[in-house]
Amino acid sequence: MNFCLKKIFFITGFIIFAIASAEAQNEEDSVKGREKIKMLEIGYLTNQLSLSRKEAETFWPVFNQYRAELRGVVRNREITNSLDRQQKILDIRKRYSGSFSQILDEKRGEQVFEAEDEFKLMIKREMQQRRKMRQNGANPKSRQK
Repeated sequence: MNFCLKKIFFITGFIIFAIASAEAQNEEDSVKGREKIKMLEIGYLTNQLSLSRKEAETFWPVFNQYRAELRGVVRNREITNSLDRQQKILDIRKRYSGSFSQILDEKRGEQVFEAEDEFKLMIKREMQQRRKMRQNGANPKSRQK
């Protein structure tokens, strides 16, 4: 009886350890994925907006502040009405539109949001494609290179 109890504890401990390790790996992969997407976005927007080094030094801190404000609205649980949330996002975009136009020029300042939306759409399509490949049994990581 004592041996069976030890065996059960050992198996239970092993399962808990395996689950915890898998969750930690998933979280680590998730962080790496977000970092990779952020780097791709920086490259994409820099290219689409034809940012010079000097413009990039001024643009990216303002853009990061803009994104932080957007994240705040999206994560705000007090805003339950979808239209209210969309209005707050629109207000933030309007406010930053002027800042982007001052840093760049008016034309490229307006292109910031278009390029941002294009990038999000590209990422969304890529994720849908990978999800579909996973469901069909293919390995989406083999496509990465």
